[in-house]
Amino acid sequence: LRRILTNQQEELLAEERHWLSDLQVALARFDVAPDDQVILDRSISQLDELFLLVVVGEFNAGKSAFINALLGQLVLEEGVTPTTRRSQLLKYGPTAERTVTEASLDVITAPVDLLHEINIVDTPGTNAIQRQHEAITQEFVPRSDMVLFVTSADRPFTESERAFLQRIRDWGTKVIVIVNKIDLLETPEDAAHIEAFIAENARTLLGFTPEIFPVSARQALRAKVDSDGNDLLAASRFEALERYIVATLDEKERIRLKLLNPLGVGMHLADKYREMVQERLDLLKDDFATIEDIEGQLAVYKEDLTRDFNYRLADVENVLHEFESRGMEFFDETMRL
Repeated sequence: LRRILTNQQEELLAEERHWLSDLQVALARFDVAPDDQVILDRSISQLDELFLLVVVGEFNAGKSAFINALLGQLVLEEGVTPTTRRSQLLKYGPTAERTVTEASLDVITAPVDLLHEINIVDTPGTNAIQRQHEAITQEFVPRSDMVLFVTSADRPFTESERAFLQRIRDWGTKVIVIVNKIDLLETPEDAAHIEAFIAENARTLLGFTPEIFPVSARQALRAKVDSDGNDLLAASRFEALERYIVATLDEKERIRLKLLNPLGVGMHLADKYREMVQERLDLLKDDFATIEDIEGQLAVYKEDLTRDFNYRLADVENVLHEFESRGMEFFDETMRL
């Protein structure tokens, strides 16, 4: 990233890293979850990495097909069953290779020009049989600079997709919705209805309407592989999405998103633990109120005890005075000098 930063952008980068480091120190004073510390560490490290594009969605929504169409060649395996069982990080390399780097991550290199400037992550489906896939997916979302949320035109915006989108909205990451497989629809009006349906639901979940692109990744890949596939490429509506991605990922916008995403992570964690601190303060406030109430009751009880004691002390003095009088009378009546 430093290769394309101006001096002013370098200063912004240093200032952001400074503030995130201060947040890291502040959070260390609290009972911070280890996962949150790891997320913040990765966000700080991410400032020096290439732009990270993360593709999420249900299995069989066509995530791998979409990435292949975006790259213009068959890099990832496709299928009707969950073919992506591990997260896959795509990077530039002179040859196509797959390397297992972690228990849940494969690194795939491919000689594609787009990968010179960005890295792409293909994640397991949000509704895959192995539930740990969701945890793997959520590990990459806070680190991403942009999330491409892929849904299928034959079952748009399912319940599991809504739940997943609701979980990732707090990270402050830019989200784009891709409606794949529009070639399965009978008319363009069907695509328009689906787009309106998704826009309404996404606005309810996110608080804003994200960019939505109906495409056919399968048609787009076939068109790019076939030298005479211009008509098929137009039918896929993939060019509009590519133009948007190119415009969004130009040098200025890419740097803006790169700087904004770690701030979104920091804001999310700061808000999360600020709420926890506020809950503890509210609890302490209630405890102080209870203590003050008890102290007030003790003061009243002390006054009552003091008043009762004075009464009892007067009774004791009367008894002693009577005892003294009886003694004097006894001596006067029974003894003579």
